[in-house]
Amino acid sequence: MNRKILIGLAAITLATTLTGCSQVYFGKDAVTIGEVKKAKKTTVAKKKTKPVKKQFSDKKQVKPKQKAKPDKRKDKEKATRIWDAAKTVKLKRKVNNWGEKSGQTYQFYDGKKSLKTKKGATYPKVLTTNRFILNKKTIEIGYSPIGKTKYDYNVLAIANDDFKSWHNTYLFCLKDKNPIILLDQSKNENPIMVKVVKDRTLNKAFSKLIK
Repeated sequence: MNRKILIGLAAITLATTLTGCSQVYFGKDAVTIGEVKKAKKTTVAKKKTKPVKKQFSDKKQVKPKQKAKPDKRKDKEKATRIWDAAKTVKLKRKVNNWGEKSGQTYQFYDGKKSLKTKKGATYPKVLTTNRFILNKKTIEIGYSPIGKTKYDYNVLAIANDDFKSWHNTYLFCLKDKNPIILLDQSKNENPIMVKVVKDRTLNKAFSKLIK
């Protein structure tokens, strides 16, 4: 071995012993004494994106109820309605209380079953088939259960009581928005003669239900 190389190695060994270094590295081009620090690779940590969790509610979503639109046609009809079945029931009670003193009991047309009079006409059909005479004049008359002013005399309710050979049929009417009661005592004839009822008790009872 070359003498110079041996002297160099001896010198290195001595230096290592004196400095307390425990590591000697023989590189390709040089000899290194002590720790050799390797350069750390810098890595950029990728942030993990957490998936967005959908939140579910145990409660069912209740859609707000939409308010029903007001029916203007029905409101208008209620505003113009003067009579109804309930008022007919009240009138029947009043009329029979009035007729009880004379031993009379009146049957009212219920809107379904026809009202047949003794030796007289059948209501309300006769209102469309026969002429009606009041004070020697033909009148325009018709059945109007809610009080619509379709005719000169709008019949709101019909009451009848039969006797041995005749009948009393009261037609509770509205004329020019005013209450009026007509009485039919005629036989089954055409035209039918009627007259205005002037009984105060009966007219008062009917008028109260109109107002």
